[in-house]
Amino acid sequence: MAGKKTTIKEIAEKTGVSIGTVHRAIYGKEGVGEETRRRILAEVEKMNYKVDEVASSLKRKELRIAVVLPKASGEERFFFRGIWEGIKKASDNLEKYKVQFTYIESEYNLNEISLELKRLFDTELDEINGLITLSDDKESNEWISRFYHQGVTVVLLASYGKIENVFSSIKVNHQKAGELAAEFIQKMLGGRKGEIMLLTGNQGAYTNQNYGNAFINYLNKYEISNPLIKVDGFGRKEIEQQCRDLLKSENIVAIFCCNARNTYVLCEILDEYPKRDIIFLGTDVFSELKPYLDNGILTAVISQMNFEQGERAVNVLYQYLTTGSRDKKTEEMPVSIVMKSNYEYYMH
Repeated sequence: MAGKKTTIKEIAEKTGVSIGTVHRAIYGKEGVGEETRRRILAEVEKMNYKVDEVASSLKRKELRIAVVLPKASGEERFFFRGIWEGIKKASDNLEKYKVQFTYIESEYNLNEISLELKRLFDTELDEINGLITLSDDKESNEWISRFYHQGVTVVLLASYGKIENVFSSIKVNHQKAGELAAEFIQKMLGGRKGEIMLLTGNQGAYTNQNYGNAFINYLNKYEISNPLIKVDGFGRKEIEQQCRDLLKSENIVAIFCCNARNTYVLCEILDEYPKRDIIFLGTDVFSELKPYLDNGILTAVISQMNFEQGERAVNVLYQYLTTGSRDKKTEEMPVSIVMKSNYEYYMH
């Protein structure tokens, strides 16, 4: 009959197991072999069985998920605002399902998030079922490994460290993003002479290393003859004076910034100069960039889908903790070029 609801009994008959085994597989409980669980979940998907999440939540203990990320303030706001907004939107939708979220909006910098992970591990380990965070350096990797070995399910965002100790890693492919950035600048230059300035960001972070190296490798692969000037540093204090000096002394025809905070700093610097024909490609979409796209100082930006990364992390972790119905894997978000004419579609 059209519209008939699939039952657990029917799934049990199809897979040749007991109703109890099907129930345990669907709701992520122990006592089911991995091969049997996969077979049952495949049949669940095939038969379009719908889990009653509200009813299911009444039968289990409250879940607690900790989110540990830098606070979206100061120069961190450009990147992390979108991620936090995505996380909080998704978590608001789960309030009725007995899921408690603990938001740790850290005052530590991105490269010091391991200090926050250490504090959480030492004080609240026994109270959490899942963790959403990032790992972009060796110290953070080590603490995430400790959570993993204590049975905490970890989902990483925008991370390029080791992922063998996490359930899922959600990010953009910075190899592709760096190549896209280089290809964009190559096409825009059209053989024009002058230097390309690359702002590499924090070279202690795997993210910035991978992103910048992919950009450089593309230039070398396609024998782009424009000299490359690298500026290492993360934020205004580390890059401002060097960038000002280079803009005065060199024939800079293109700029690429590998992170959000450097993108904004360069926008402000270039806004002080008389109009110059510089191709300027930044990273990330955030509201403070709109005036610079409108007035032409900023040519385009690479979108890292920050909001979508945050939203997806919550949904992936919740789905696994409640049903066990998803294989561990890395998820890559699409990489896009955003310009003045399509900027509105990437804002949340």
